Amino acid sequence: MQKENIQISFVGMEPTEALKKYTLEKILKHENLWKEATSIEIYLKENKYSRGVDKDFRIDINVVLPKSPVRVEVVGGDMYANIDEGTDTLARRLKRYHDKEEYWEGKTPWKILEADAALEAIVKEEDIEDYSNYVPKVAVRKKITDMTPLEEAEAIEKMELLGYDQLLFKNKNTGKISMIYRRVKGGYGLVEPEDGLE
Repeated sequence: MQKENIQISFVGMEPTEALKKYTLEKILKHENLWKEATSIEIYLKENKYSRGVDKDFRIDINVVLPKSPVRVEVVGGDMYANIDEGTDTLARRLKRYHDKEEYWEGKTPWKILEADAALEAIVKEEDIEDYSNYVPKVAVRKKITDMTPLEEAEAIEKMELLGYDQLLFKNKNTGKISMIYRRVKGGYGLVEPEDGLE
């Protein structure tokens, strides 16, 4: 991919050459890590509803690589600081992608370490006394467009590259729909249906 194909868009804010140039300079520092990318989209956003708060500005970076997309999102009060943090995070995730190249190509099998069975999940209870009128609201609905079967370790890598805390996937070994997630106490958890459940 050529640097001319990098798309930088401004959302809810006036486009400035200074911000565009700064963003491009920071991305080009890591050109060796994204040269295989088929698409790089960067969105510089201003949230007018939170003006004066620490979340005025946001940068979203989406990089599509042959084996996995890589996504970064940073929110803060200074767009230049967001760009610095976002491009540094992107560089770490792209390096992680390349470090697993033999895995992505199938030369090395994906593997994970089994967690210590003695570790217990943290359960947080809401401070609500009466749930009789409580109605949960779904804030976001997302359709899964790719259910290519993945190894468990491969799912962890995709989740990390996308910057998510959890990922729903089809387990290559079991054929089940499973969810991998990052535990609060560290490590990862895997949720999958018991045999016989559809």
